[in-house]
Amino acid sequence: MHPKKHPDYDSVALTKEMMTRMAEAFGRYDDQIVREQQHMTLNEAAAQFGITSLKARKILITAGVYSTAVSREVQDLYRRGRSVEEIGRILDLSRASIHSYLPYSKMIYKMERLSTTAERELLYRKRKKAKADLACAATEENLLGALEIFQQYPFYLSQGTDKARSMKFTYRMSVPAAGRTGTSLVLEPDGMTISMTEVLMVFDRILRLQDMTGSLDQMGIPNDSFLYAILLGIGLIHREGV
Repeated sequence: MHPKKHPDYDSVALTKEMMTRMAEAFGRYDDQIVREQQHMTLNEAAAQFGITSLKARKILITAGVYSTAVSREVQDLYRRGRSVEEIGRILDLSRASIHSYLPYSKMIYKMERLSTTAERELLYRKRKKAKADLACAATEENLLGALEIFQQYPFYLSQGTDKARSMKFTYRMSVPAAGRTGTSLVLEPDGMTISMTEVLMVFDRILRLQDMTGSLDQMGIPNDSFLYAILLGIGLIHREGV
């Protein structure tokens, strides 16, 4: 069994915390009570917490601080066994609106702290964009951006023609005390390093080879090296040529 990436992640506690913060900011609204206790409107609450008004309403209903004739009718019909589709037809409301009037039964989808799955999806999108940016414009800035976002990404070092013998590795960028750009790539798990000076020298050579329509052999790095695997993985080079 793999250990949890975030062993301290407590979705129930985080859900309660977010609802509490929203309820405190919003106040209380019940259209059956003459004197309202709102601190802000529903749209203002949604804007403050960076979510849609439908999601804000659902959170506030779950927290027990928002009640209207429509929300009470939706919840009453739902408790009596009506489906979302049936409620929509009866009250002439969209499916999204119906859901926004029903409290959460499990947990809030958009938490301020992302779930592990959401983190992976976000990181995938960032890596995909970095690779596309580098392919579109092979600049030093885009190269460093790609190297940074591809940290801990699994690369494979080819060992001969047998793919089964390929070695999996990752890297991290070393960060000097002053917080400047990493000066080397630290390979894991063996701890070997590739200096950023070497990376930039190879990068410059690749740019010149592109202008000359050169070949991979002229890059000065073997195709079974760690650096070759990294540059291949981030999309700067391709197996069929520069």
